Amino acid sequence: MLVLAGIGLFNLRDIPLGLLSEVSDASAVFVETYTSIIPSFSLDKLSRLLNRQIIQLTRSDIENRGAKIILERARNEKVVLLVVGNPLLATTHASLVIEALKLGIAVKVIPAASVIDGIVVSTGLHVYKFGKIVTLVFPEDEELKSYPYTPYETLKDNLSRGLHTIFLLDIRQEEQRYLTAPQAALLLLRIEEKFKENVLNEDTLAIAVARATAEDEQIFVGKLSDLKNKDLGGPPHSLIIPGHLHDSEIEFLYYRTGTSMEVLKDWNRRLNARKMQRDTS
Repeated sequence: MLVLAGIGLFNLRDIPLGLLSEVSDASAVFVETYTSIIPSFSLDKLSRLLNRQIIQLTRSDIENRGAKIILERARNEKVVLLVVGNPLLATTHASLVIEALKLGIAVKVIPAASVIDGIVVSTGLHVYKFGKIVTLVFPEDEELKSYPYTPYETLKDNLSRGLHTIFLLDIRQEEQRYLTAPQAALLLLRIEEKFKENVLNEDTLAIAVARATAEDEQIFVGKLSDLKNKDLGGPPHSLIIPGHLHDSEIEFLYYRTGTSMEVLKDWNRRLNARKMQRDTS
């Protein structure tokens, strides 16, 4: 049997109670932390909590030979794989589940809070108002000559429908490189310069969340031009370009972050004006 379990967003706070019984009779317990980061995480503390030795995997472990080893053991033994956040938010883990099922291996998935949950909790944005989620990655060249159009296209489509866009930011754990929200803000402005479709500009409203729900969480609400120079501390970071804000979302952001209601309402007016211009053109 393969048990795939999430361990949440911060320290050991979000460990599911159901995981405690699952590890008690497992032959091996693995953990991978390359697809995301969990602030204040300690492998030693997790090992003591679960009263088990835990084997830490690298990206190459899980995507190459490690996946084969895990599945071979899961054929005849109970194996637990722990991942940051929700276990199936990363397609890598969904692929592992598919391979296990193809081999006739029983699979159990234990969910936990994901970065999406953290963003909703931190910002009060309505989950049903999120459009397609997209990832921003480090550019391979300074000129953005080969940078994918997908993030820009996704933002354009979501904004046209008044929907919020979550940008998941590149994490390269083995290189110790983490795309921050300020870097992402600058990258989006450079992408606008590349494609020139008037999707965003320096006055575009942005919401950045650093270390969502952690004790030292930071939330920024303001212009992209201000965000690109803001220091929000260490990773993980997320960036949201909001669509049309509901009154209750505006109130939440006002009371939670102190952002001027006029700034938030002005963003709605700008989106409405853009829609009218598009409809009449």
